[in-house]
Amino acid sequence: MLVNKVALGVLWWLFYSMESFMPTSPQSAFDSVLKSITSENIVLNPPGNSYEVECVLGSPVQGFEVGDRITGTVHAKALRVHKASGGGAFIEPVVGEPRIVAGRVLANNSDGAVLIRSAIPMLVELSDESDRDTCVPGEFVNFHVASGVVFSPSDRS
Repeated sequence: MLVNKVALGVLWWLFYSMESFMPTSPQSAFDSVLKSITSENIVLNPPGNSYEVECVLGSPVQGFEVGDRITGTVHAKALRVHKASGGGAFIEPVVGEPRIVAGRVLANNSDGAVLIRSAIPMLVELSDESDRDTCVPGEFVNFHVASGVVFSPSDRS
């Protein structure tokens, strides 16, 4: 009985202490390590995983070298969105341009963008407005991604 009370106390502490690490509002920008870059494409390696996400550059990147941390936003176009009943957040393939994305809906904005938290946050444009009803904040979804996922770097401060 004492073990159960201790376990519950530890779980309670973990749950409530994690709230201080969670953002109060969803953010689409994220930090990543610059794996490679050309004049048109960038490969990002988000910390804490082995993904190498290849994106088209939304604007020129200057002053960064391979290995530097870079902050920005990824924009993708979902071809068809499906509600997911299980699994987790992932991007397929692990190396290359995203083709399939699964993650939790963080926001369904009135401007048309849906913010998904997958291996990285993504602002997603829906190609079919009927998919908007599937994108309920807090729910898991998965979708195929149109070619040309765009990374827009944030201004350096």
